Amino acid sequence: MIPTQAHQGHYWKTNDPANLCFNEAGTEQPQTVRCYNMQDYLNKGQFRNVPVAGLEYMAHGHFGDARGIQTRWTGNSHRYGIYRNPAGLYKNGIVVIECHGGGMVAYAFDNLVAAELWGHIAATFSPEMIWNICNQISHACRAVRDAERSEIFKAFADGRLKKRKRDKRVTVYIEPALPSVTPTEAAQSPALPDEEQAQMERAFGVEDVKPSGPQEESLPL
Repeated sequence: MIPTQAHQGHYWKTNDPANLCFNEAGTEQPQTVRCYNMQDYLNKGQFRNVPVAGLEYMAHGHFGDARGIQTRWTGNSHRYGIYRNPAGLYKNGIVVIECHGGGMVAYAFDNLVAAELWGHIAATFSPEMIWNICNQISHACRAVRDAERSEIFKAFADGRLKKRKRDKRVTVYIEPALPSVTPTEAAQSPALPDEEQAQMERAFGVEDVKPSGPQEESLPL
């Protein structure tokens, strides 16, 4: 892939039938594209920059004609391109690039079947069907990220984000949420021994409250 620029100050584009716009519009040609790691997320991180010079065009996904009987909606705002990535983790990875109104987003697939699978898709399926597949992957990836983000925000609000040091590295983990007990369930549950009650109070963050002021004592008769 060799990014091209029609006029100075315009966004750079791919020089292939996919016709995808990069996020850069400066004088310097884009050298890398930022990709989500679709495999080996724990070891390689959420993102990685893939050199564009090594990407080899395989196929593109365009929405095509308007669809639907009544709404006749179109999806030309989303375009996709499939590229072979010789610099992948298995030396034959795949990068799927998406271009829409929010910019360019890419997904890196690196496993033993990526090249075979996407090679078959590129050689067999129409641009409209490739658009369907890539759009489904994009929406699924976004939904998972949104769900993870919501869980982290909720854990932060509940005070369940904790730090720990392992192998000289500080990591953050999420403590499991305590089971919620309704007032009815609490009334029906048997009374706990003093030690278990104290443990539950510490777990829920309830501190012992000592009464203040003079206390009446019962004297033996």
